[in-house]
Amino acid sequence: MVRRNGFLLLFLMPALSACAGHKRPATIAVEAVETPITWRDTIAPRDRATIDTLPQRLADFGTKVPARQRLAQGALLDPAAALDHATLPPGAYHCRALRIARKVIRKGEADFCHISGVPEGLGFVKQTGTAPTAGYLYSDGNRYVFLGAKQRKAGDNALAYGANQAADMVGVVERVGNFRWRMALAGAALGQLDLYELTPVPPEQQPKG
Repeated sequence: MVRRNGFLLLFLMPALSACAGHKRPATIAVEAVETPITWRDTIAPRDRATIDTLPQRLADFGTKVPARQRLAQGALLDPAAALDHATLPPGAYHCRALRIARKVIRKGEADFCHISGVPEGLGFVKQTGTAPTAGYLYSDGNRYVFLGAKQRKAGDNALAYGANQAADMVGVVERVGNFRWRMALAGAALGQLDLYELTPVPPEQQPKG
């Protein structure tokens, strides 16, 4: 989906006819300019501050968990680990979940997620496991901003961001290594931060159905 920032203007301008000596209208057409929608066009004001504070939240959570657990996760818990060239190719991904709450890291299974190219940017759907999530990833410099929602079941994408505030989820995706991305999500619960480690998988290993 795109927004039309420009519109077609029709100007009538008097012009002298060299032959008949009569005035006739001349037209100048200005073509419409199409600009992709950005996350700033879509995000609710309450969630804009959440996106801005996510790096600090990640840093705070990283200092609260035991050093041994923090070191074991490496770049996933380091807010300064984000790298340039964050391009996220469409395709199948393992999405290993880490849930940080009350100084404890709870590890989830390496579920499957899928990223697809759509007019909004990239579509994201968590295909298996718990915490079903779906939404859009908007390119934003050396990161992506995620706007999505908790879904009723894994693989679903029926509930859009903004339809139900209680289900809304926002986050940021950054590249933290070779073929390795970090997706930090806020909004699932107060005082909780969900991290996904995204790594590509061959299409033939993607779950069927």
